[in-house]
Amino acid sequence: MKHWTVTALDNRHAGRSLFSHYVTPVWTTRLNDKLMFLQWRNWCWASFGPGMERDLAIELGDSDIKWAWHTEGRIRRLYFRSTKEYNWFTLKWSTDD
Repeated sequence: MKHWTVTALDNRHAGRSLFSHYVTPVWTTRLNDKLMFLQWRNWCWASFGPGMERDLAIELGDSDIKWAWHTEGRIRRLYFRSTKEYNWFTLKWSTDD
């Protein structure tokens, strides 16, 4: 079972010029979800190199960035540059629970 929803970015989304997809965790328990999000973010950093806040990536127009995160209020999202990065994330974090 996947523990996230995926959204393909289009003209309605911030960051569409830099990113192709974002994932949003499906919350179950607050502490577990926060810890899972941190694990995902650490894994992305180790796998794709340094990331940054989505809004900063947009402001800088950093075309070399492979991933970013967005945490504002209760929103938690990971943004991926292309389908390649998203698929890599899916292969690692999909489970058969």
